[in-house]
Amino acid sequence: MPMPDADDLSTASRLCLACGLCCDGTVFGFAHIEEEEVEDTAGIGLQTIRTTNDEPAFLLGCHYLDGTACTRYRDWRPSVCGDYFCQVQKRVGKQELAEDEAFSIIARARQMTEEIKALLPPGVPISQARRLFKDLAAKRPDIAPDEATFVVKMFVLERFLDSAFRGAKRAHLRSAAQPALSRQDAGAA
Repeated sequence: MPMPDADDLSTASRLCLACGLCCDGTVFGFAHIEEEEVEDTAGIGLQTIRTTNDEPAFLLGCHYLDGTACTRYRDWRPSVCGDYFCQVQKRVGKQELAEDEAFSIIARARQMTEEIKALLPPGVPISQARRLFKDLAAKRPDIAPDEATFVVKMFVLERFLDSAFRGAKRAHLRSAAQPALSRQDAGAA
């Protein structure tokens, strides 16, 4: 069955199809699933894990992502895949953000992500950039210039994702006014 015409898609779907950053591991490193979905999720080849709070999840980037589209869209997939809405989608839905502004935010996030990917060692997926960022940031004075460039760009991307896509409850970087989040809150959709 062919995909619907772009005019027939909801605004949320059009935004999702322009983005793909939650599925590729840029926004979150894993996605929560229901307990009853663990076996089926593993059965379609997604790596399931238990979070620090012993909740089931699967690791992102999802290998079913082709560009910005899900190749399992019409087949069974974990419920979070259809139920999750990022802050951009929610703000557009509440008419707090115009659709054209939302597409601009997505384009900026994708551009920043591509800049990060260009700095990663060969074979390292964007989903691993966050760990590399934390490891390099911890080195502080012993950091090489190219590593410093990566750390700065990754910090800017994380701040942007926190404000535009994740929201305060799921932010990865603490601000002075924000209490520390658990790993659970900071890591998943």
